Amino acid sequence: MIRKLNGTVAVITGATSGIGRETAREFAAAGSKVVVAGRRQERLAELVKELESKGGQALAVQTDVADQAQVEALISATVKRFGRVDVLVNNAGVAIASRFTEMPLEDFRRLMDVNFWGAVFACRAAVPQMRKQNGGGVILNVSSIFGKRGMPFETAYCASKFALAGFSEALRAELMSENIDVCTIYPGAVETEIFDAAANSTGLEIPNYLPKFPARQMAKLIVQAARFPQPEIVAAFDAQAINLANTFAPALVDFALGWTVPFIEGMRRAKQDTESKEPDSGNLYQPQGK
Repeated sequence: MIRKLNGTVAVITGATSGIGRETAREFAAAGSKVVVAGRRQERLAELVKELESKGGQALAVQTDVADQAQVEALISATVKRFGRVDVLVNNAGVAIASRFTEMPLEDFRRLMDVNFWGAVFACRAAVPQMRKQNGGGVILNVSSIFGKRGMPFETAYCASKFALAGFSEALRAELMSENIDVCTIYPGAVETEIFDAAANSTGLEIPNYLPKFPARQMAKLIVQAARFPQPEIVAAFDAQAINLANTFAPALVDFALGWTVPFIEGMRRAKQDTESKEPDSGNLYQPQGK
């Protein structure tokens, strides 16, 4: 089924930066009325001003997706302003790099609250509206290639993205007969702030081995998925390569990843031997934009 976007209403979480911000721009360019949500009000206001200056219609709603009441208020504000919700893009997310046993459990919970429960809250609020309006709707859940393949030092992030992927698959089956499409997006490394802003207790910088996929190109894929809904999209070369390797040679991938752990631990010990300061734990509660 091909869906037209001109005149539709798209709600995008995590819209203050990265994929979310670029997705808002792409939906507006396609003729959609755009509702942008995130924690940083100033950035949301700047984005709305930009979209409106180009002739678009937009609404900013400051939202912490980990708070169910705020997410419900986001959908209510959307319906009050535009009368419907045609597209929901669950993009808000945070990350943390840490060995599992060294990660504060409150950080683990916070990450699950944002990355998984935020999408659950948004779907719970938006689906009843999609059911009663003409045309149904499209839900686009932005997971990660880490939602298909677990990675060391990313236990919480992987858990949240696997949970989101499973939730999306089950919800897709439930809503298929009601003209509501559910698509899961699996990006690889994208030019966003998420890992730069992530808490990192490894004591090491996260290396960039491959070029990052442009956020604008990822946004174009998301808008395309709204036009031509499909169950899932694995986006960017690195994500496709990881998915292919994990599909056909999972034992080899396990072996390779397993041996990265002592290597990284050795690097960390060497760094700690030369530096007396404690590793910076960073700030997990940074932007909810990918």
